Amino acid sequence: MKLKLLILLFSCYPLWAQPLTAVINRGNGAEPDSLDIHQAQGLNSQNILMDLYEGLMTSDAHGKPQYGVVVNHEVNNEMTVWTFFLNPQAKWSDGQEVTANDFINSWKNAIKPSTAAPYRQLFDNLVKNEVLQVYSPKKHQLIINLNQADYGFLNKLVLPIFYPKPQHTDQKNISNGAYMLKKWDIQERITLQKNPYFHAAQTVKTEQINYWVTENQNSELLRFRAAQLDITETIPDSKIQWLKTNLSEELRIAPYYGTFFLGLNLNHKNLNNLHLRQALSKAIDRNILVAKVLKSGQLPATQIVPTQINQNDQNHFNLKAAKELLKRSQFNTKTHQIEILYNNSDNQKKVALAVAAMWRQNLGIKTKLKNQEWKVFVNTRRSNNKQVFRSGWIADYFDPLNFLELFQSQSHFNFYGFNNPHYDQIINQIRSTQTPKELNRLQARAERILAEKLPVIPLYHYVSRHLVSTNIQGFNDNLMDRHLSRYLEKIKTN
Repeated sequence: MKLKLLILLFSCYPLWAQPLTAVINRGNGAEPDSLDIHQAQGLNSQNILMDLYEGLMTSDAHGKPQYGVVVNHEVNNEMTVWTFFLNPQAKWSDGQEVTANDFINSWKNAIKPSTAAPYRQLFDNLVKNEVLQVYSPKKHQLIINLNQADYGFLNKLVLPIFYPKPQHTDQKNISNGAYMLKKWDIQERITLQKNPYFHAAQTVKTEQINYWVTENQNSELLRFRAAQLDITETIPDSKIQWLKTNLSEELRIAPYYGTFFLGLNLNHKNLNNLHLRQALSKAIDRNILVAKVLKSGQLPATQIVPTQINQNDQNHFNLKAAKELLKRSQFNTKTHQIEILYNNSDNQKKVALAVAAMWRQNLGIKTKLKNQEWKVFVNTRRSNNKQVFRSGWIADYFDPLNFLELFQSQSHFNFYGFNNPHYDQIINQIRSTQTPKELNRLQARAERILAEKLPVIPLYHYVSRHLVSTNIQGFNDNLMDRHLSRYLEKIKTN
């Protein structure tokens, strides 16, 4: 009798509630700057939001765009009218259905000036005369009118700024992704619980995800070795050779679509001098930086768009030219110094120290290093209270324009005070160009302007670097370094 009852209970038990991998612990770097889909900027925020929410599009297990809430879509020949058909089974974590109006209302809020969304410019092509050109003839149908064709539109719809928000409730912990927010311990961890109402819940194999704050890479490595973490956010540069020897199966290093550069405040009285900026750039030996300091396969960079698109990078270290440019700048190395601002991170500190040493040795320039906790750094970066600062960009989607539009005069991410009408015009032309040959020509022109005017100093192109436990399945290296937790599973090993 007991056996029959047990069988009956399991047969009535929902499929999504079957036994799962209990917990996966992920290192996530600094404390997230926000878990508001309209406010989040850092990758450590976006990683979590991609688990909590799902847009019209999402990422597959290999980081490529695939349907999210959508089951089908249509587009006209001019690629300006996009019609999306939503999955009727898509639900919020409280069981309420996701509708087209959840997207429309969320997007209307995103474009409000009062919201001040960092990624608001992504809606520019959807707005005409300050009106969002999106409507819903049916509750599971969404029609979007673009001002001009956008062949990368589906890639952009993966981003959190395009996620829906529930109309039916003001509760902030309601989401529509594979997971829902369970707990947020500030400066410690964020705990996610599987969303039982997720439309693909039966494919989600892990019950709970812990995102741990791991600003110190050495501490993160120790926690991984102690089996307290299953996946690290990064690795310490100083341990790369040891890791290759001792944890070769767990070490994951792969190409990554991003570039690290030093931001320059062009409004600063010294850095508004082009000759000084050029001298600072030419005095940095990028080959030494990537080979002796970073040592993880990064590629030297002297341009913004990574080498997956452009293959013309060289070191550009030229000490003779750097000294001549410094002389022409009239920068007094005896009475003046330069400040480098960076966020709390062992790896960021190493880069800042290396650059400061090169400027001191090669040009005689004294440098003051200043580090800040991530959230403080983000605010300082927006202000004018900075000189040289740690910067860079990991592409939100695979398109050179995603890098180049950072430097438009009105870009929210133009932290550099760069204002060049000719450059702005070129970027606008790129957005409306459809022929590959013309597109390449315009992109090359934009790169040349950045190389000549130097609002930033490119240093290297990123690689993704993680330690992944051998009992984790579903973690696939990819150019965008996206690894949604819904695809991960912890298996038992002997």
